[in-house]
Amino acid sequence: MIWWILVLAVITFLSYLSDVDALRFVQEVRVPGLNASILSVFLLFCMIGALARLLHKVKEGEKETLAQKIMELESKMKDLQEEEK
Repeated sequence: MIWWILVLAVITFLSYLSDVDALRFVQEVRVPGLNASILSVFLLFCMIGALARLLHKVKEGEKETLAQKIMELESKMKDLQEEEK
């Protein structure tokens, strides 16, 4: 995740330099069909990648929490069954 943030920070810095005309050649490179500079497209892809990774990690965390809860409930159920005998 830290790599996505570092790449996003570098691209954002380059985009800022491009906006203040320090990097003029970047503004001239356009993506066909989007009418956007290449840095804007890189920013978009980095943000999508970071968001997808974050959502994936949240989903994994939910699965781990649910698996732990299932194990706790199974052990309680086993204890209750042993008490009935």
